[in-house]
Amino acid sequence: IGKPESLRGDLSGYWSRRIDDANRLVYRVTDSELVIVACRFHHGS
Repeated sequence: IGKPESLRGDLSGYWSRRIDDANRLVYRVTDSELVIVACRFHHGS
């Protein structure tokens, strides 16, 4: 999985990692949870 990229705008506080050429994992981390919000396609698609 690719390096983490912090997201901006409406997704501030979330992170994105490339899974492969077409897909990304978008998530956020809290003190007690890892919250996955998307695991397919680019976050803008």
